[in-house]
Amino acid sequence: MVIQENVCLANKTTMKIGGNVKLFYVPETENELIDIAQTIYDSNERLLILSGGSNLLINDEKCFEKVIYMSSACLEMKELDNNKFYIGASNRIQKVISFVNARNHGGFESLIGLPAMFGGIIYMNAGIGGKGNSLFTISDFIDSVKVWDLYEKKLMELPVEHCEFSHRHSIFHNQRYVILGATIQCKKISCEESKKIKTERIKFCREKFEYGNGCFGTCFSVANYKILKMVSSYDKFRKIGKGRVTFGENNSNWLVNHGSGTYKDAIKLINTCKLLHRVCKKNIKCEVIIWD
Repeated sequence: MVIQENVCLANKTTMKIGGNVKLFYVPETENELIDIAQTIYDSNERLLILSGGSNLLINDEKCFEKVIYMSSACLEMKELDNNKFYIGASNRIQKVISFVNARNHGGFESLIGLPAMFGGIIYMNAGIGGKGNSLFTISDFIDSVKVWDLYEKKLMELPVEHCEFSHRHSIFHNQRYVILGATIQCKKISCEESKKIKTERIKFCREKFEYGNGCFGTCFSVANYKILKMVSSYDKFRKIGKGRVTFGENNSNWLVNHGSGTYKDAIKLINTCKLLHRVCKKNIKCEVIIWD
Protein backbone atom coordinates (compact mmCIF):
# COMPACT_ATOMS: atom_id res chain seq x y z
CA MET A 1 0.00 0.00 0.00
CA VAL A 2 1.18 3.50 -0.82
CA ILE A 3 0.64 6.08 1.94
CA GLN A 4 1.16 9.75 1.12
CA GLU A 5 1.11 12.71 3.49
CA ASN A 6 -0.45 16.15 3.05
CA VAL A 7 -2.05 15.50 -0.33
CA CYS A 8 -4.08 18.18 -2.14
CA LEU A 9 -7.51 16.72 -2.86
CA ALA A 10 -8.39 19.35 -5.47
CA ASN A 11 -6.15 17.51 -7.93
CA LYS A 12 -8.15 14.32 -7.40
CA THR A 13 -11.53 15.79 -8.38
CA THR A 14 -12.90 16.94 -11.73
CA MET A 15 -14.15 20.21 -10.15
CA LYS A 16 -10.58 21.03 -9.06
CA ILE A 17 -11.72 22.22 -5.63
CA GLY A 18 -10.69 20.70 -2.31
CA GLY A 19 -8.58 20.91 0.81
CA ASN A 20 -5.73 18.69 1.98
CA VAL A 21 -5.69 15.29 3.66
CA LYS A 22 -3.11 14.29 6.26
CA LEU A 23 -2.92 10.62 5.23
CA PHE A 24 -3.80 9.51 1.70
CA TYR A 25 -4.04 5.72 1.35
CA VAL A 26 -3.68 4.08 -2.06
CA PRO A 27 -4.30 0.32 -1.54
CA GLU A 28 -2.86 -1.82 -4.32
CA THR A 29 -4.92 -4.96 -3.71
CA GLU A 30 -8.47 -5.77 -2.74
CA ASN A 31 -7.32 -7.11 0.63
CA GLU A 32 -5.39 -3.92 1.40
CA LEU A 33 -8.51 -1.89 0.58
CA ILE A 34 -10.64 -4.04 2.88
CA ASP A 35 -8.10 -3.89 5.71
CA ILE A 36 -7.67 -0.11 5.74
CA ALA A 37 -11.40 0.60 5.27
CA GLN A 38 -12.32 -1.73 8.13
CA THR A 39 -9.61 -0.30 10.38
CA ILE A 40 -10.83 3.27 9.87
CA TYR A 41 -14.47 2.22 10.28
CA ASP A 42 -13.78 0.27 13.50
CA SER A 43 -11.94 3.23 15.01
CA ASN A 44 -15.08 5.38 14.53
CA GLU A 45 -13.18 7.76 12.30
CA ARG A 46 -14.80 9.27 9.24
CA LEU A 47 -14.46 6.83 6.32
CA LEU A 48 -13.84 8.77 3.12
CA ILE A 49 -13.32 6.78 -0.08
CA LEU A 50 -12.37 8.66 -3.24
CA SER A 51 -13.03 7.18 -6.66
CA GLY A 52 -12.94 9.23 -9.87
CA GLY A 53 -13.97 12.42 -8.07
CA SER A 54 -16.44 13.48 -10.76
CA ASN A 55 -19.44 14.01 -8.47
CA LEU A 56 -17.59 15.41 -5.50
CA LEU A 57 -17.36 18.86 -3.91
CA ILE A 58 -14.71 19.06 -1.17
CA ASN A 59 -14.37 21.93 1.31
CA ASP A 60 -11.10 23.65 0.41
CA GLU A 61 -10.77 25.23 3.86
CA LYS A 62 -10.58 21.91 5.69
CA CYS A 63 -7.81 19.42 6.29
CA PHE A 64 -9.13 15.87 6.45
CA GLU A 65 -7.54 13.14 8.52
CA LYS A 66 -7.65 10.13 6.19
CA VAL A 67 -8.82 9.37 2.64
CA ILE A 68 -8.70 6.09 0.72
CA TYR A 69 -8.10 6.38 -3.03
CA MET A 70 -9.56 3.61 -5.22
CA SER A 71 -7.24 3.93 -8.23
CA SER A 72 -5.27 0.68 -7.84
CA ALA A 73 -7.08 -1.76 -5.54
CA CYS A 74 -9.64 -3.50 -7.77
CA LEU A 75 -8.39 -3.67 -11.36
CA GLU A 76 -9.56 -7.16 -12.33
CA MET A 77 -11.58 -7.56 -15.53
CA LYS A 78 -12.57 -10.92 -16.97
CA GLU A 79 -15.05 -12.42 -19.38
CA LEU A 80 -17.45 -14.98 -17.94
CA ASP A 81 -20.03 -17.25 -19.58
CA ASN A 82 -23.40 -16.22 -21.07
CA ASN A 83 -22.43 -12.66 -22.09
CA LYS A 84 -21.32 -11.78 -18.56
CA PHE A 85 -18.20 -9.96 -17.34
CA TYR A 86 -16.67 -9.25 -13.97
CA ILE A 87 -15.39 -5.68 -13.65
CA GLY A 88 -13.33 -4.39 -10.71
CA ALA A 89 -14.32 -1.09 -9.14
CA SER A 90 -11.00 0.69 -9.82
CA ASN A 91 -11.20 0.49 -13.62
CA ARG A 92 -11.97 3.67 -15.54
CA ILE A 93 -15.22 3.41 -17.46
CA GLN A 94 -13.40 4.04 -20.76
CA LYS A 95 -11.19 1.00 -20.11
CA VAL A 96 -14.24 -1.09 -19.22
CA ILE A 97 -16.01 -0.13 -22.42
CA SER A 98 -12.92 -0.92 -24.51
CA PHE A 99 -12.53 -4.29 -22.77
CA VAL A 100 -16.06 -5.51 -23.44
CA ASN A 101 -16.19 -3.96 -26.93
CA ALA A 102 -13.04 -5.84 -27.92
CA ARG A 103 -15.00 -9.01 -27.16
CA ASN A 104 -18.01 -7.89 -29.23
CA HIS A 105 -20.08 -6.95 -26.20
CA GLY A 106 -21.30 -3.74 -24.63
CA GLY A 107 -24.47 -1.70 -24.46
CA PHE A 108 -23.34 1.23 -22.30
CA GLU A 109 -20.90 2.90 -24.73
CA SER A 110 -22.58 6.28 -24.20
CA LEU A 111 -20.94 6.47 -20.76
CA ILE A 112 -17.61 6.98 -22.58
CA GLY A 113 -17.55 10.68 -21.65
CA LEU A 114 -17.75 10.20 -17.89
CA PRO A 115 -14.48 10.79 -15.99
CA ALA A 116 -15.30 8.04 -13.51
CA MET A 117 -14.17 4.70 -12.17
CA PHE A 118 -16.53 1.76 -12.37
CA GLY A 119 -17.17 1.75 -8.62
CA GLY A 120 -18.34 5.36 -8.81
CA ILE A 121 -20.54 4.50 -11.79
CA ILE A 122 -22.24 1.84 -9.65
CA TYR A 123 -22.44 4.09 -6.57
CA MET A 124 -24.24 6.84 -8.50
CA ASN A 125 -26.18 4.49 -10.80
CA ALA A 126 -24.83 6.55 -13.67
CA GLY A 127 -26.70 6.63 -16.93
CA ILE A 128 -27.76 8.65 -19.94
CA GLY A 129 -30.84 10.84 -19.74
CA GLY A 130 -32.67 12.52 -16.88
CA LYS A 131 -35.26 11.33 -14.42
CA GLY A 132 -38.34 10.08 -16.25
CA ASN A 133 -36.64 9.87 -19.64
CA SER A 134 -33.45 7.90 -19.00
CA LEU A 135 -32.24 5.89 -21.95
CA PHE A 136 -30.43 3.57 -19.55
CA THR A 137 -28.56 3.38 -16.27
CA ILE A 138 -25.73 1.04 -15.34
CA SER A 139 -28.12 -0.92 -13.11
CA ASP A 140 -29.78 -2.17 -16.32
CA PHE A 141 -26.61 -4.20 -16.90
CA ILE A 142 -25.70 -5.27 -13.36
CA ASP A 143 -26.24 -8.86 -12.28
CA SER A 144 -24.64 -8.52 -8.83
CA VAL A 145 -22.24 -6.26 -6.93
CA LYS A 146 -19.30 -7.60 -4.94
CA VAL A 147 -18.88 -5.67 -1.68
CA TRP A 148 -17.18 -5.72 1.67
CA ASP A 149 -19.81 -5.38 4.42
CA LEU A 150 -18.33 -3.14 7.12
CA TYR A 151 -21.05 -4.11 9.61
CA GLU A 152 -20.75 -7.87 9.21
CA LYS A 153 -17.06 -7.81 8.28
CA LYS A 154 -17.46 -10.18 5.33
CA LEU A 155 -17.49 -10.37 1.54
CA MET A 156 -20.93 -10.36 -0.06
CA GLU A 157 -22.47 -10.59 -3.51
CA LEU A 158 -25.51 -8.33 -3.59
CA PRO A 159 -28.01 -9.22 -6.34
CA VAL A 160 -29.11 -6.20 -8.34
CA GLU A 161 -32.58 -6.29 -6.78
CA HIS A 162 -30.99 -5.75 -3.34
CA CYS A 163 -28.99 -2.71 -4.40
CA GLU A 164 -31.94 -0.28 -4.23
CA PHE A 165 -31.01 1.41 -7.50
CA SER A 166 -32.99 4.50 -8.42
CA HIS A 167 -32.26 7.74 -10.24
CA ARG A 168 -28.61 8.57 -9.37
CA HIS A 169 -28.89 6.60 -6.15
CA SER A 170 -28.12 3.20 -4.67
CA ILE A 171 -27.94 1.37 -1.36
CA PHE A 172 -24.22 2.17 -1.31
CA HIS A 173 -24.92 5.73 -0.17
CA ASN A 174 -25.58 4.32 3.31
CA GLN A 175 -21.81 3.86 3.93
CA ARG A 176 -22.23 0.23 4.96
CA TYR A 177 -20.55 -1.33 1.94
CA VAL A 178 -17.26 -0.89 0.10
CA ILE A 179 -17.81 -1.60 -3.60
CA LEU A 180 -15.18 -4.00 -4.96
CA GLY A 181 -16.63 -4.78 -8.38
CA ALA A 182 -19.65 -6.14 -10.20
CA THR A 183 -20.80 -8.88 -12.54
CA ILE A 184 -22.52 -7.32 -15.53
CA GLN A 185 -24.73 -8.77 -18.25
CA CYS A 186 -23.73 -7.24 -21.58
CA LYS A 187 -25.35 -7.15 -24.98
CA LYS A 188 -23.71 -8.50 -28.11
CA ILE A 189 -22.54 -5.67 -30.33
CA SER A 190 -20.09 -5.46 -33.22
CA CYS A 191 -16.88 -3.47 -32.95
CA GLU A 192 -18.10 -1.25 -35.80
CA GLU A 193 -21.36 -0.40 -34.04
CA SER A 194 -19.71 0.25 -30.67
CA LYS A 195 -17.12 2.50 -32.31
CA LYS A 196 -19.88 4.50 -34.01
CA ILE A 197 -21.75 5.02 -30.73
CA LYS A 198 -18.60 6.13 -28.92
CA THR A 199 -17.60 8.54 -31.69
CA GLU A 200 -21.06 10.12 -31.74
CA ARG A 201 -21.18 10.46 -27.96
CA ILE A 202 -17.74 12.08 -27.73
CA LYS A 203 -18.74 14.54 -30.47
CA PHE A 204 -21.96 15.35 -28.60
CA CYS A 205 -20.10 15.96 -25.33
CA ARG A 206 -17.58 18.27 -26.95
CA GLU A 207 -20.31 20.31 -28.64
CA LYS A 208 -22.82 20.53 -25.78
CA PHE A 209 -20.88 20.54 -22.53
CA GLU A 210 -18.62 23.16 -20.96
CA TYR A 211 -15.67 21.90 -19.00
CA GLY A 212 -13.84 25.13 -18.14
CA ASN A 213 -10.99 24.36 -15.77
CA GLY A 214 -13.17 21.99 -13.77
CA CYS A 215 -16.76 20.75 -13.55
CA PHE A 216 -19.03 18.18 -11.92
CA GLY A 217 -21.24 17.43 -14.84
CA THR A 218 -24.86 17.39 -13.72
CA CYS A 219 -25.29 19.14 -10.37
CA PHE A 220 -28.89 18.24 -9.45
CA SER A 221 -30.60 14.91 -10.04
CA VAL A 222 -34.01 16.52 -9.41
CA ALA A 223 -34.68 20.17 -10.17
CA ASN A 224 -36.97 22.63 -11.94
CA TYR A 225 -35.10 23.73 -15.05
CA LYS A 226 -36.88 27.09 -15.23
CA ILE A 227 -35.47 27.97 -11.83
CA LEU A 228 -31.99 26.69 -12.76
CA LYS A 229 -32.13 28.72 -15.95
CA MET A 230 -33.08 31.83 -13.99
CA VAL A 231 -30.11 31.36 -11.65
CA SER A 232 -27.75 30.74 -14.55
CA SER A 233 -29.00 33.62 -16.73
CA TYR A 234 -28.98 36.75 -14.59
CA ASP A 235 -25.85 38.63 -13.60
CA LYS A 236 -27.12 39.30 -10.09
CA PHE A 237 -27.19 35.56 -9.49
CA ARG A 238 -23.95 34.89 -11.30
CA LYS A 239 -22.21 37.22 -8.82
CA ILE A 240 -22.99 34.72 -6.11
CA GLY A 241 -20.18 32.61 -7.53
CA LYS A 242 -18.15 35.77 -8.25
CA GLY A 243 -17.79 34.64 -11.86
CA ARG A 244 -15.33 31.96 -10.76
CA VAL A 245 -17.98 29.25 -10.53
CA THR A 246 -21.07 29.54 -12.75
CA PHE A 247 -23.69 27.38 -14.33
CA GLY A 248 -23.02 26.51 -17.94
CA GLU A 249 -24.18 28.56 -20.91
CA ASN A 250 -25.43 25.46 -22.72
CA ASN A 251 -26.63 23.48 -19.71
CA SER A 252 -28.03 25.26 -16.67
CA ASN A 253 -27.53 22.11 -14.57
CA TRP A 254 -23.80 22.00 -15.35
CA LEU A 255 -21.63 23.76 -12.75
CA VAL A 256 -18.31 25.03 -14.10
CA ASN A 257 -15.12 26.17 -12.32
CA HIS A 258 -13.48 28.85 -14.45
CA GLY A 259 -10.10 28.45 -12.81
CA SER A 260 -10.11 30.06 -9.38
CA GLY A 261 -13.38 28.78 -8.00
CA THR A 262 -13.72 27.92 -4.33
CA TYR A 263 -15.90 25.68 -2.21
CA LYS A 264 -17.78 28.74 -0.98
CA ASP A 265 -18.46 29.87 -4.57
CA ALA A 266 -19.92 26.49 -5.50
CA ILE A 267 -21.88 25.91 -2.31
CA LYS A 268 -23.47 29.39 -2.49
CA LEU A 269 -24.80 28.65 -5.97
CA ILE A 270 -26.08 25.24 -4.88
CA ASN A 271 -27.77 26.70 -1.78
CA THR A 272 -29.31 29.54 -3.80
CA CYS A 273 -30.93 26.99 -6.09
CA LYS A 274 -32.22 25.04 -3.09
CA LEU A 275 -33.67 28.21 -1.53
CA LEU A 276 -35.47 29.27 -4.70
CA HIS A 277 -36.92 25.79 -5.10
CA ARG A 278 -38.26 25.91 -1.54
CA VAL A 279 -39.78 29.36 -2.15
CA CYS A 280 -41.40 28.11 -5.36
CA LYS A 281 -42.43 24.82 -3.69
CA LYS A 282 -40.52 22.73 -6.20
CA ASN A 283 -38.52 19.58 -5.56
CA ILE A 284 -34.75 19.65 -5.77
CA LYS A 285 -32.08 17.08 -4.96
CA CYS A 286 -28.34 17.64 -5.21
CA GLU A 287 -26.54 14.89 -7.13
CA VAL A 288 -23.12 16.06 -6.02
CA ILE A 289 -21.61 14.43 -2.93
CA ILE A 290 -20.30 17.06 -0.50
CA TRP A 291 -17.37 16.58 1.90
CA ASP A 292 -17.63 19.33 4.50
